[in-house]
Amino acid sequence: MIAPHIILATGWILFCVFHSVLASLRFKKIAETRMRYRYKFYRLYYTLFALASFTLVLIYQFTITSYSLFTPTRLSLKLGIIVAGFGLTIMCLCIVKYFMQLSGLKGLIENRKENALMITGVHRIVRHPLYAGTFIFIWGLLIVYPYLSLFITDAIITIYTLIGLKFEEKKMEREFGDAYKSYQQSVPMIIPRPPLYFPQWRKPARKPGEEAIDKIENF
Repeated sequence: MIAPHIILATGWILFCVFHSVLASLRFKKIAETRMRYRYKFYRLYYTLFALASFTLVLIYQFTITSYSLFTPTRLSLKLGIIVAGFGLTIMCLCIVKYFMQLSGLKGLIENRKENALMITGVHRIVRHPLYAGTFIFIWGLLIVYPYLSLFITDAIITIYTLIGLKFEEKKMEREFGDAYKSYQQSVPMIIPRPPLYFPQWRKPARKPGEEAIDKIENF
């Protein structure tokens, strides 16, 4: 039963490697030179390839017999369903919001290549809400289905994403400059902080006497 898990881990690692190579700036420049006017379809091709390879690895994962890491209780099942459901909701909201960009359809409709810095909505809570939702979903799912195969999948996806985020952050800094650096200082990357710690949610400190004036004006 160990061999199928090794194959599964290898499959996810290969998926991550191909995902990184195809998304790299160097490979995109090569593709743009070779594809010329067809390069506008690159994002769409990339999305279809990623979806197909992801589905193949996932199908293999469901076909193998795996070990159970622990026996879930009724309480843990309820907790896992709530956690996974919450993460899935965040993922769906982000996918709907980014659908045109993630699918590559936006590049077919619009000729401009500039991306806008998103700092509204869920982006006021964390800088990468889609990844945050993904982490919550996959680890919540492990509570419901505590199999070694799912743990391997969760671990590889988490490690790969965290490493990729470091490069993504540097890319965003180069693209948006001081605006993104300011955004980094006020909003956490993955783990949200209580509203008290969000500078953009804080009200400016009042000077002595201002509160009394407000009460008089609103009387």
